[in-house]
Amino acid sequence: MHIAEESKNNGVVSEIWESTITTFVAKFLIALTFVVPVLMLPLEEAMTVSVGWGLTLLAVLSYLLARAQQIQAWKVIVEHVVIGVSVIAITHYVGDWIHATVS
Repeated sequence: MHIAEESKNNGVVSEIWESTITTFVAKFLIALTFVVPVLMLPLEEAMTVSVGWGLTLLAVLSYLLARAQQIQAWKVIVEHVVIGVSVIAITHYVGDWIHATVS
């Protein structure tokens, strides 16, 4: 984030640092919400809850993004959730392949 903002070369240095810190804090706090199921549930359930939570967050943030851009929310939500589910599926099967190859 910091490098991307600096590369634009049109921002005040303090605004670039504010943006960098805000982005870091927001991502850190959201990441912490995924720790809660892992600490409170058996691992299998925690994974399911975390995937559901992640897709819910993705859908809500996609909705807010669509509203801010004044475009149809359902299209943005479907696009982002399909991409998210695809990434989850691909990483799962790649993990299975790596496990089978190494074992």
